[in-house]
Amino acid sequence: MNVEEMIRNSLNILTSDGTFHIDRIGYEERNFGNAFVVLNSKNQVDIRFIKDKGDFWCEIGQTGEWYFIEDVFAFIGVTFVNSSTDFISFTAETATLIKKNIPQIFQAFNTNNSKDTHSKVKALATKRAFGMFNL
Repeated sequence: MNVEEMIRNSLNILTSDGTFHIDRIGYEERNFGNAFVVLNSKNQVDIRFIKDKGDFWCEIGQTGEWYFIEDVFAFIGVTFVNSSTDFISFTAETATLIKKNIPQIFQAFNTNNSKDTHSKVKALATKRAFGMFNL
């Protein structure tokens, strides 16, 4: 099984029922095995998983604005701890946590709530960033 197939399999929990579909996927073996995948939903919420130079993360997006999954989860009251040491495990574990909380995520980013969600998640991201530097 190649890396792209492993990525697709790790995201099956989000794609198998049609909630999300994979829009783009890429992998470069050189450059530390960089990878990315972008998922779209009918609910105007997108997800992307990125691996760049050995680091990996997940973002939730809407209308071109992207937020780290940690901040979105903090906003909806979910604790997120990345304990994965490889990209495939990270995508699978994060996809499972997203699936468990998809109603709250879709509600946070629905038409009535999205403006408020965007501003509050940005505030959480700023607070987290300042906390990283003990400011």
